[in-house]
Amino acid sequence: MRRRNDSPFKRVALCVVALLSFAPFTHSDAAGPENPCAAPNLQTDIRPNADGPPTRVSVGIFMADLTGVSDPDQTLTGDFGVVQTWTDPRLDHLAGCEISLDDVWSPGLVFFNSGRLFTSRPREVGIGPGGSVTYAQRYYGTMASYHDLQDFPFDDQTFRISLLPFEWTEKDVELVVDDQVTGRRELLNISDWEILGIHSVISIRPAPARNDFTPYYDFLITAHRITGYYLWKVILPLCLIVAMSWCVFWISPELYGPQIGLSATSMLTLIAFIFATTNMVPELGYFTLLDLFIGGSTILVFLALLESLTVTYLVSSDKRMLARRIDGWSRVIFPLAFALLTVVIFFR
Repeated sequence: MRRRNDSPFKRVALCVVALLSFAPFTHSDAAGPENPCAAPNLQTDIRPNADGPPTRVSVGIFMADLTGVSDPDQTLTGDFGVVQTWTDPRLDHLAGCEISLDDVWSPGLVFFNSGRLFTSRPREVGIGPGGSVTYAQRYYGTMASYHDLQDFPFDDQTFRISLLPFEWTEKDVELVVDDQVTGRRELLNISDWEILGIHSVISIRPAPARNDFTPYYDFLITAHRITGYYLWKVILPLCLIVAMSWCVFWISPELYGPQIGLSATSMLTLIAFIFATTNMVPELGYFTLLDLFIGGSTILVFLALLESLTVTYLVSSDKRMLARRIDGWSRVIFPLAFALLTVVIFFR
């Protein structure tokens, strides 16, 4: 434990700087009557001014990095600094000290998002004048995040990171946003998303287990998916497969072998393509834009195969003129149908 003489503003600034640094704390473990920073003797399960209004806790999250967003797993991976500040008059005599979090009352904020998170700083709080308490911690790892993928891959998402005082209700703890700490690093290690903005909000939600309400701190990350990968790696190849299936309309109906062979090849190629792109999104209970596009393309390729079989049957029945007319109509109808499908799905 150690004593220091920092102003509150300087102390918060140092917390943010420390969160972005991997340098560990150094402190003395000396104890005794001469130690002004000895652990206080108080009940940590009783909040400050327990008979008064809710304890006001300022919370801020600084996004140091965002390294990945997984649609199949519905998760995001990042590096976040969390700073909590509250006032406990019982600790006024410890101003300038840093002591263990376990030796003082704290709001016990936990992440509502399930996941695997690691911390990189000691569980210590800094005490300021008047008993102001600051706890700064750095978390990195993976958290669950709900993705609304109906417009995938041309979608925008709002990723939510939620904190709540697990053991307390709105009658005990009042959360407020600390704008001085809330923010993000400009350069993030994520290549397939454009971060449009971040902001924090406080909400009150039911806590059925306590038959009461609990305050929530939500850190919201608004992002736009960069679609270049999907245009070149998914949609363009799919369009080429569909166009390949139209080639049978320019093959003479008498050459039914190449017609059926090309149609079957187009169908098998499309099926293999579908299997290759299955893991892009989780198993959803609704269709995404890409699902609709792939489904519509599959139907058109299958109809092209049926057209080839129909033309082959007509040729074998000595109805070559009708077969040629059907091929002529198909050269116009199928491209128009595909263009209409594209417009309806992506430009509605």
